[in-house]
Amino acid sequence: MGWEQVLTIIVGTSSIITAVITLTVSLINKRFEDISKRFEDINRRFEDINRRIDSVERRMEEGFKEIKFLLYKFLEVPHKQE
Repeated sequence: MGWEQVLTIIVGTSSIITAVITLTVSLINKRFEDISKRFEDINRRFEDINRRIDSVERRMEEGFKEIKFLLYKFLEVPHKQE
């Protein structure tokens, strides 16, 4: 086997190895992008849940204030007339 054949084999093998590495890196990058999108989606869902919880808390506070007002009004002791 001559030097030209050895160099051809080396170049061919290195090209194949480079292609495999490039493909592997590309697949890993794609996987990380997919994972990143999933985390972003989960984060958006948590933000939406937090907004809904805040809204429910505000409505509950308003409801409690109204109930408290009505209880005070209902339980109010009439003043004695002098």
